[in-house]
Amino acid sequence: MSVKRTTFYFCAVLLFAITAAFPRHAVAQAAPATPAKDTVKKVKQTVKIEKDTLRLYVGQLVRLTAKAVPDAKVFHWDARTSIPVIAAIGPPVSSNAYDSVTLVLGRKPGLTVIEVRVNDAYDRCIVVVTPKVYVNKLQITRDTIQLYTGDSAVVTSRIFPANTSDKTLAWTTVGGHARVQATKDSVTRVFAAAQADTSLLVVSALDESNVRDTAVIITRHRPVTNFTLDHDTIRFDIGRTDTLRATVLPLNATDRNVKWTLASGAAKVVPMDSVGLAVELLAATAADTALVVAEVADGLMDSCVVITIDPNATASTEIDPTVAIRPTDGGVMVHADRSVPLAVYTVTGALIRRERLAPGDRFVPLRRGIYIVSLDRTRWKIFVR
Repeated sequence: MSVKRTTFYFCAVLLFAITAAFPRHAVAQAAPATPAKDTVKKVKQTVKIEKDTLRLYVGQLVRLTAKAVPDAKVFHWDARTSIPVIAAIGPPVSSNAYDSVTLVLGRKPGLTVIEVRVNDAYDRCIVVVTPKVYVNKLQITRDTIQLYTGDSAVVTSRIFPANTSDKTLAWTTVGGHARVQATKDSVTRVFAAAQADTSLLVVSALDESNVRDTAVIITRHRPVTNFTLDHDTIRFDIGRTDTLRATVLPLNATDRNVKWTLASGAAKVVPMDSVGLAVELLAATAADTALVVAEVADGLMDSCVVITIDPNATASTEIDPTVAIRPTDGGVMVHADRSVPLAVYTVTGALIRRERLAPGDRFVPLRRGIYIVSLDRTRWKIFVR
């Protein structure tokens, strides 16, 4: 057999095999479409009571709340067999008979279960009811509460026994004008009266035990501790005016009113405000030396020497070079070139010493304090240590 014939037979066999494997009438068919699955997943209903365990005492009424996901409008609270004996489910808080909030009343010591249902979902809460423990003693931690006007203080009451069921308290004041913060806790705040005052603080238990305790609230006058004038001496001409100011500390002192007095001389004092912290000084109509005294209700005082100068006078009578005075421990040293009258005043203007001094040096004993010393027609304000 020739090579050509052999090759022919081989090609024929190969063609036959290919034809047999792929029939001419075979038609490709598309696979049937698979139905689309629902892609929206349904959310499972759940409900949860806010507490796993509810503890209350006999007679106590407590709100109990449930929350549903997704939100629901109908909540079925289950009154189980033991509930009417141990605890009772009261009417809903709102007018909706199927509200998410209900009331539970402790009726008898014991343990029970409350259940709430929303559709097929449910949750349970264990309810433990204990006997009611009454207050047998209240003790305010301070017997006396001392305050300055404008102040306040925190006050605490101890409650006995420590396991008291109902620890709500009522705070009141009796008599006087002190006030107490309206609270039902064991801690409150009291406020001082506007003036010196005595009030009674009363704390009472609200658990029907009628137990109470008391403390005294004493409101004290806050005193002025520092009082000064801004000038010891003021000099001005006839017809002029000037201002004299007072500093009263502390700023929250109960009474900061200043009383002004012209102890001597012819100058005039005119208050500039209702409290009297400043006055306007009007010069005298002629050469003059005046003493202005300022005082607060707490007894502190200060003074200012007001000298009116006549600018037309040929010789000034304000300063006399022939006399001098120097404060020292326990008194003052006085020098005069001639015989002169001596007068010593307190800052309020009260005369405490008067005499005529001979020429020369003289020691005048004085107690510690502030004085106005007059030598002839000249005055000094001095401080004796």
